[in-house]
Amino acid sequence: MLMKQKGIILKSVEYGESDKIITILNEHGAKVPLMARRAKKVKTGLQAHTQMFVYGLFIYNKWRGMGTLNSVDVIDQHYELQLDLYESSFATLCAETIDRSMEEEEISKFNFYLLQFVLNKISSGQSAQLMSIIVLLKCMNKYGFSASFNICAVSGNTDQSQLIGYSFKFDGAISKSEAYQDPHALQLSNRTLYLLDILLKLPIDKMNELKIHQDILDEMSELMIMLYREYAGMFFKSQKLINQLKRLELNDLDK
Repeated sequence: MLMKQKGIILKSVEYGESDKIITILNEHGAKVPLMARRAKKVKTGLQAHTQMFVYGLFIYNKWRGMGTLNSVDVIDQHYELQLDLYESSFATLCAETIDRSMEEEEISKFNFYLLQFVLNKISSGQSAQLMSIIVLLKCMNKYGFSASFNICAVSGNTDQSQLIGYSFKFDGAISKSEAYQDPHALQLSNRTLYLLDILLKLPIDKMNELKIHQDILDEMSELMIMLYREYAGMFFKSQKLINQLKRLELNDLDK
């Protein structure tokens, strides 16, 4: 049966000498795995069209099991993401987080809108790191945990100006007056916690121009990755590349 569906490439894996297996997240919010035969060969025209983040109309045959890709009418290739390794690594973290949050047969229109939203924002010049933080925040419940950033988990103090970190001992933000109860709490600025709370609660269609200082972004990223590791046991492959790039950047600054 010939199928036509709009979607975004969520995952692309090389298969054999010339083929690829791609997974698209279609406009209905379902993951569709497709065999792209000879996609690594230049002459087929599929090499560029089966890269990560390509948004297009996918035409494929499907009977039982995995479908076979025939062609792609590209709507937006997000070409600029292929040129910047740093942005591409954070965009890959977005895609990996969404991909791993879904069961094989699950349908989630929100996940499609979320992926489309962050890719468009990155392409328009918004921080790719910030977009990855937004995806991590919006997907927490799919991984079976939640986090509170606006109240002290020990005393119940709602004065956000007094919050100075996140305590994994008490599973929440911790205030200055209670910090002695957990000397191992992750130290954070109250602005970091405040902005995490705002981004968690704000619908993505209400997010317009977003600008956050790099030091705050780094704190937000560190906490979010720790939350996923501690509460969901998740280790993201794309995060390894991000860590390597950061180490290289620090080494360059030291020279």
